[in-house]
Amino acid sequence: MDYLEYLFAGFAVFWAGLFGYLLWLQARLRALARELERLEERLAEADAPVPEASLASGEPARPTPAPPPRRAPTTERGAE
Repeated sequence: MDYLEYLFAGFAVFWAGLFGYLLWLQARLRALARELERLEERLAEADAPVPEASLASGEPARPTPAPPPRRAPTTERGAE
């Protein structure tokens, strides 16, 4: 019976560790559920039609810049 105290202590440590792990796991699952809800809300907002005159940041839409002018092709002299 000398080792019975160690057996009970081992069981107590095991169950305390298991209980702590389950609490940690539950907190992680709650955080992941909140993150999933937030991402689903962002996805729903992204699917909603947005007027062309406004961007998601609230700034007015800017016209696209014109491309740079093309240069006329040059011929090299002396290549004849």
